[in-house]
Amino acid sequence: MVDNSGLIQRQTASSSSSTSALPLVGGRSTTTMDTTTTFRRRRTPHSSSNNIKSWMLITLASITIFMFGIFITIISQHKKQLKTAGSIYTKSNTNKLSNTAACPHGQERTWHGGHPAQDRPGSCWCGQDEYCMCTPSVAIDIVLYQKRPSTKNNPSDGADYDVWVVRRSDTNQLATIGGFVDTGETTENAVLREVEEETGITIPPQLMSSHHSGASSPNKNNSAIKLIGVYSDPRRDNRRHIVSIAYALEFNPDSMTTKDGSGIPHAGDDAKDVIAIPLEEIGVKYVGEDWYADHLSILLDFKMQLMVMKDGEVDRSKELYGGDVARSTCS
Repeated sequence: MVDNSGLIQRQTASSSSSTSALPLVGGRSTTTMDTTTTFRRRRTPHSSSNNIKSWMLITLASITIFMFGIFITIISQHKKQLKTAGSIYTKSNTNKLSNTAACPHGQERTWHGGHPAQDRPGSCWCGQDEYCMCTPSVAIDIVLYQKRPSTKNNPSDGADYDVWVVRRSDTNQLATIGGFVDTGETTENAVLREVEEETGITIPPQLMSSHHSGASSPNKNNSAIKLIGVYSDPRRDNRRHIVSIAYALEFNPDSMTTKDGSGIPHAGDDAKDVIAIPLEEIGVKYVGEDWYADHLSILLDFKMQLMVMKDGEVDRSKELYGGDVARSTCS
């Protein structure tokens, strides 16, 4: 009879020995790993960066939409302004005319003129209908004169006059009182405004009645201003081509007032000073470069009209271009 106990024992020992000889992985036998090991999904750094990129794209898109909305709003408002820019109110008591054209932008141009006459850069203003008019600017010049009071040291027979002129703050030259005519403003109203701005003299509106050509007009000779002439030579001013309408205005302290109540003109606006010059010294003592643009020509034309002088009695050699400046004057 075979003893099987010993065989069983040997088999058990062999199995035990075989199992204990297996290599260990991670401190556990391979037999244990097969049944107990679990796998975890780790978070990768790529998922976090993708979220940041998404938020950046959303933020950028939001900013773009917001800025585009602002741009559309600005364009819409600008179009509304262009539609209403040409409408300027009319005041019945100031003889102002309504404006019908806006000037939203300029067009670069070159004009020939000034002294010396040469090509100069400039621009043309365009209306809201995009139609550009390259026309001269309109200005007014005023020869403000006053009868010289008779004094013991300076006797006068009432026929002597002083002319009030300004000294410009930009060029330091002498000049007549004046400036550009505003849009919607008559030249007569521009005279009122410029005289008050540059000298402080207030002229009553009733003294500024317009001239009419009709013989039966009651306002024919009531105006305090008298037309000297129209000066349109493109060489007369270096800034741009300017057409100036020149007027003569006699300053009468009895009917006109000054802002400070002194009865004496004082500099204001862009004038550096206001001074009185004897009319007889204009063109004799004060000549050439003493004067801005062609203002000496305007003053000498006035001198001829007031004193009923002949052209040969006035020395024009020291005027701008020797007096050869295009103009139309009153006789």
